[in-house]
Amino acid sequence: MINKLKTFTLTLILGVLLSTSTSQALILISEINSNGTGGDFFEVYNSGSTAVDFSGWRWADYDVRNWASAWLFDAATLNPGEVAVVGAGSNSTPPAPLFGSTAANTAFRTSWGLSTGVKMLTWSGTGAGLGSGDGVVLFNSSGNLATSLVYRMTPGVATQSDNSTVQLSTFVKSFGSQPTANGHAGLMGGGTATDSLVWDPTSGTANPTYRNAVVGQWDAFANPNSSVTIGSPGAVPEPSSSALLGLGSLALLGLRRLNRKA
Repeated sequence: MINKLKTFTLTLILGVLLSTSTSQALILISEINSNGTGGDFFEVYNSGSTAVDFSGWRWADYDVRNWASAWLFDAATLNPGEVAVVGAGSNSTPPAPLFGSTAANTAFRTSWGLSTGVKMLTWSGTGAGLGSGDGVVLFNSSGNLATSLVYRMTPGVATQSDNSTVQLSTFVKSFGSQPTANGHAGLMGGGTATDSLVWDPTSGTANPTYRNAVVGQWDAFANPNSSVTIGSPGAVPEPSSSALLGLGSLALLGLRRLNRKA
């Protein structure tokens, strides 16, 4: 009986560990900067185990958040564990080069001192830029909401391709209390308006939390052209295994108790 109970307990624990690792989000918006040198941008991270084809995907800011008016990504693939940066400026008054273009991505890399190995997605459309109390909404190739990262007090809804709506949610801050007023991304994360709002990898991907970027933490650094613009474009650390280790500790404790009873 004891041996059967041990086997059941171990199987249950392994099942919990497996479900914890496989039920996590696939595409995560891991960083947003709405007021820094180099231009507004956000970063997407494939936390899953399979590649994601971005053909047909669209992005929008909070003011749009509608598939019909969102801006179309060019064909690209994001491999498991890979990140890509998206320049999110406005083309309403056409700049040179246009945001979303290869040339604009080159200028972004130059500003941040990034290598050509840092993947950046290209897109077409008017764009909007990211401002105070804003956010990013991603729609997949089916026209459904894939994920979002909203940094404002009233998150509202996103409208999908079939005109159905999905309730959005405000990001969860990883330390201290939630912000009480709208502001730029980094400010709402606990830093300054020129900081990035970055994913806290210790929170995992199932229920991600965010904070302001800090130099030296999770690969964040200052833009070479601005000591007050802090971010980590193109660099996302792996999620912490602390949650799994915690479950492992509980598992060992349970088995020890069974052994004592045996």
